[in-house]
Amino acid sequence: MSREGALRIAVLMTMFAMMISWMPISSHEGGLDESQERREQLGPDGPTLEEQCSTITFEDMFEYTRAIFNIHVANDWASAEVQAVAWVNETLADDVRHSLDEYIAAVYPSGDDEWISTDEREGVRAIASECVQYTLTRMGMRDGSPHRGGEGTDWKNITWTEDEVLVEEWNLVPPRHSQSRECSGIGSSSDCYEVPVYPNNERDCDTEVDASSGQDECRLILWLNATLTISNINDPSEFTFTYNASNMSGAEYHIIFPITEGLRLDMWEECEGRDVQADMGDFAGVAPLRGSCVGDGSSTYEIIENEDGSLTYSFYPDMPQWPIGEDLFADFTTAPIPVDEPPVWTENAPADGAWFPRASGGSQIIANWNDIQNWFVDEAGVSSLDVNCRGDAGLVIAYSERELSMDVPRGQAGEVTCEAIDSAGQSSGNRTWNIGVPFQISTTSTDLLDPHPITISPTAGWPELSVEIGFTSTFGNAGTYSGSYTLQDSEITQDVAALGVVPGPAYVAVRITGDGVYTLQTTYDLGIQKASSAPIMTVNSEGWDGDTWSMSGQFSDPDGEAVSFSLMIDGSSVGSITVSGNMWSTPPIDFSVWAEGSHIVEVRGCDESELCVSQQRSVDNSHLFVEPEPEPQPPSDNSSILPSMGLTGLILAASAALIYSGRRG
Repeated sequence: MSREGALRIAVLMTMFAMMISWMPISSHEGGLDESQERREQLGPDGPTLEEQCSTITFEDMFEYTRAIFNIHVANDWASAEVQAVAWVNETLADDVRHSLDEYIAAVYPSGDDEWISTDEREGVRAIASECVQYTLTRMGMRDGSPHRGGEGTDWKNITWTEDEVLVEEWNLVPPRHSQSRECSGIGSSSDCYEVPVYPNNERDCDTEVDASSGQDECRLILWLNATLTISNINDPSEFTFTYNASNMSGAEYHIIFPITEGLRLDMWEECEGRDVQADMGDFAGVAPLRGSCVGDGSSTYEIIENEDGSLTYSFYPDMPQWPIGEDLFADFTTAPIPVDEPPVWTENAPADGAWFPRASGGSQIIANWNDIQNWFVDEAGVSSLDVNCRGDAGLVIAYSERELSMDVPRGQAGEVTCEAIDSAGQSSGNRTWNIGVPFQISTTSTDLLDPHPITISPTAGWPELSVEIGFTSTFGNAGTYSGSYTLQDSEITQDVAALGVVPGPAYVAVRITGDGVYTLQTTYDLGIQKASSAPIMTVNSEGWDGDTWSMSGQFSDPDGEAVSFSLMIDGSSVGSITVSGNMWSTPPIDFSVWAEGSHIVEVRGCDESELCVSQQRSVDNSHLFVEPEPEPQPPSDNSSILPSMGLTGLILAASAALIYSGRRG
């Protein structure tokens, strides 16, 4: 190399070093930190992609306008192939782009910046495919006798097969976007452009342009090709397919089952009212009885027998009312279609001639659907039955909203007759019940006594009843019962022990049983009040210890209420009382800092009913201010306890004094 060439290289290296030294170091480092932070957001300190995606559904990730899912179950019933397409229009397309922009941050540092670029597109597809394979499928299948779940039953047993999920898109980064721009990131490809996930208010939808060329921000199409893994189908001659339709709309599913001779739909149910927020994964609450679900018709289905002998089950979920959802159940079987038999009363239904005691008269619900659905059995399901109830002339009886209500008479019991009728007009047969108020209850005193008198006056026409009576401080709660007492034709008055009742309202608790009589357990408010008693407080010890004074004692409350204490001296609150078990004690009070004289020390104890008791003591601290006795003085006369010096000694002492005084001078 020539000398001139070497000189040029040296100059270039120097200029390069100077350029690097001029670069904004803080900005460069900040970019690295931001990149590292984004790459680690799904790392060990944050949720993994599987953790993020395993609690959501496909619809949570891609909120579409309309979607079609075609599912073909394999011949071995262990898997199914899925082909789906979803159309995302208008602002929903913005929401999908926003969701994908958040997920792409796990791969690209530029992710989660409210922009999506053509360079990021492949990463978006990969992340979307991986996330979907962890999402909830909403579907489940179980073979065996049909049921609706319950404890130990997991309906989420259809899952996506790992590494067999592929998501593709059209128009994720639209070339005709109104705000498209060149990519601003370092290292972007030459033809890279990016669009905001949310366009400005001047949205440009090319609605008048053919869809093939109108690739603007208002259109997005997604394709899904995947495999499902199916568990628990060992015998496909009888199985249940279930689907959670909560927060669903605009979708249709077409499921093709393998050729199975005689396979047919036995029962389809739309079960409303699932509380989605109670449990996002399982069927929350008590599982419904098969055939008892009440649907609103928002979701529908159809069954198609294909030319090759297979069966297609199509259903159209539609329940967008978050958080109230629904579950769809479809029971399939190869068993012959059963003979349409009349509905049958069950053992859980009230026996013919049974008595229903009620606590009070007037319009009220006698039985709701939770009760009635257990009264009948029918091959088409109890929800398909028409329950018809009627009663005595003058009684208002209604069966609507799937509940039995009536105007309960306060006097003699009224008769109600009910039957169930199926779609063929067949009846379960009639059962008649007696419903009314079996007695009146009263008392002679509203001040609670122990025991307290309670009078029960029977209503004519009722069978012999067994009555238990007690008291409770909480309306609706059972009490500590006394009895039982027999009630039929004559009035009874009983002195009832008032156990466990705290000051305040005291309610009468009653339990009624009898042969052929449904149990009635209720409470009555007769205006009875229990007065509170003040706490009991004693002093066990008191006295001085040096300059301090204290006292202590015991306490109790006859009503079992908590007792709080306060300490006062001369009417002013000072310090606090120490409580241990049933013992109380004052702190040591230093009376040397108080004025001389007598002081009133009061300890007051108050219960929850604000009844108080106190102990007072007059404490005189004058002895702390008495001056000590003075030291004894020497006697004033010539007598002394020391021997006399004599005249000679005095002369010598005086001479010495003169000598020393002269020396000082």
